[in-house]
Amino acid sequence: MKIVVKVLLTILNMIYSIMKLFPVGEKITFVSRQSDKKSEDMELLERSIRRKDPGLEQVFLCKKLEGGIFSKIGYCFHVFKQMYHIATSKVVVLDSYCISVSALKQRESLVVIQMWHALGSLKKFGFSIVGEGEGRNAKLADVFSMHRNYTYILTSSRVCAPNFAEAFGYDDKHMKVMTLPRVDKLTDWSFKEDCLRRIYDEYPEFREKKVVVYAPTLRVDRNISEAVQNLAAAFSDSQYIFVLKKHPLMQVNSETGVVDNKFTTLEMLFAADYVICDYSAIIFEAAIIGKPLFFYTFDYETYGEERDFYMDYDAEMPGVISADPRVLAEAVAADDYSIDRIKAFSHKYVENQSACTDKLAEFITDQIK
Repeated sequence: MKIVVKVLLTILNMIYSIMKLFPVGEKITFVSRQSDKKSEDMELLERSIRRKDPGLEQVFLCKKLEGGIFSKIGYCFHVFKQMYHIATSKVVVLDSYCISVSALKQRESLVVIQMWHALGSLKKFGFSIVGEGEGRNAKLADVFSMHRNYTYILTSSRVCAPNFAEAFGYDDKHMKVMTLPRVDKLTDWSFKEDCLRRIYDEYPEFREKKVVVYAPTLRVDRNISEAVQNLAAAFSDSQYIFVLKKHPLMQVNSETGVVDNKFTTLEMLFAADYVICDYSAIIFEAAIIGKPLFFYTFDYETYGEERDFYMDYDAEMPGVISADPRVLAEAVAADDYSIDRIKAFSHKYVENQSACTDKLAEFITDQIK
């Protein structure tokens, strides 16, 4: 397998060496395999960069790598498209791993910015868990040169910087403390009002009761529907509306409450009176808004063994932690939370919470200059 991959990468590098002979333009290429469309961060950056320098070309290559054979074949053709645009760009911005960046030999002048898709650093990922639990296979990570060729890696705070450095395998000089653009939406009053208007139009019953939003993290090959159902059942229908915001790749459901697929988790946070999380980075977004946070840890021991955390989970989480849905329901009923503690948590792990898009857009365009 390793020999086959090396032969394929040698062929790709030969093709890529020809592409690198093409003229390099005033171009920024964004690459993502998180989705088939631009992320919120990319859309915000695109608009800000266009305002700063309308002459810059911006290319967006967003395509998920899914499991089916036809999807994999289609992605192979997509890789050639990536190669061409990377070869002819001055700056490349990523929000995930990209084989065309890391596994191929790049021009020394190319600036690659890793804008990782998760805000803050909670669960371990990348090189922190290679060869362990849910981590990548160590041999495959090596042969595909996982996370190589980055010029800068964005981190939301100095506290998170060592964690990102470990995850990507770089030293501190590659770290850049700079917040993801989506944080601007969290602090934008007009965006909040628009979200609430659209959510209340879709779910008018949200105006009548307290809304409890549960946003679980992705579990690989594990169905947690029973645990979700137990949590939902702990909240009385007469007082609360339980809303499940599941990860898009997660197989989970609830027979109680609302399973929402119409709004993003970020949007639904605005309608929440209480937010229940587990190990998802959505806690950072919820903390920035100042939502009361609670933590449902029904599989803490097994999940911790498979993923582990960059922080002392029990000490750092700014809210009641329990594996028992009844304990969480009682804490919610008693308003057992501290907004001061939640806000302190948000500023510790996300330092900059204003004008995030324009600051990052300026940093990216400066690399062109």
